[in-house]
Amino acid sequence: MNIYLELFGYLGTTLVIVSMMMTSLTKLRIFNISGSVISTIYSIIIHAYPIVLMNCCLILINLFHLIKDYINKKKELTKSN
Repeated sequence: MNIYLELFGYLGTTLVIVSMMMTSLTKLRIFNISGSVISTIYSIIIHAYPIVLMNCCLILINLFHLIKDYINKKKELTKSN
């Protein structure tokens, strides 16, 4: 297998692992989404479709929570003004 392709896969894995060390939930979700997107692309290339499914679910879950948190913060700012 191409060494650059493998390094790309390791990058995605590293970002997902690093995301678990974040103390900020927003940073955790952003790093996790980034790692999951890269891992999804890598998994599609190597035809690992169960991993594609898992990463797509992680992306959707994290996006949902990021959007929900953004809307809640926006509501709080509106209430305080």
